[in-house]
Amino acid sequence: MDLGILLGKIGISPALTQDISLLLIVAVFSIVFGMFIGRYKLITILINIYVSFAITQVVPDKYFSDYLYELTFFLLGIVILTISSRQLFEIYISGSGSGFLWRVFAMSFLEIIFLLSIVLSIVPKKMALEFVSPTAFEYMTGDNARLIWMIVPLVFMVFIHKRLNR
Repeated sequence: MDLGILLGKIGISPALTQDISLLLIVAVFSIVFGMFIGRYKLITILINIYVSFAITQVVPDKYFSDYLYELTFFLLGIVILTISSRQLFEIYISGSGSGFLWRVFAMSFLEIIFLLSIVLSIVPKKMALEFVSPTAFEYMTGDNARLIWMIVPLVFMVFIHKRLNR
């Protein structure tokens, strides 16, 4: 079943259909990611994304002749840091019950959006627009958007940490 055709029949534009599809895919992937990774690794992976992104941004452009090299370097950085950082960033989301699941989902969602924002900013715009609408692309990679997607997970982490320590 094609979601675009289904939503098109009720008068929803193709660009909005792409945005809805992206949101649904990110939501499902966030749930799977959060449950697979678990509360013990969510914060660690977030920190590893920041570190890998920072390192990737300071590598001279001459080493990345193609976007694939930059993307591979970034993703390998996350994997290597995650494997080797067991003792470095062992921070986790504590709690149980429905509040716990909400925190895990929200943190997973913010990490996936942050990761997607970085990936979309690395790949060529023309290629990225094959998968997301121009509106979603701007929301994910615009000048202010990249800054916002870097800051929001940190603010959320501080927010849930303060709430848990009351």
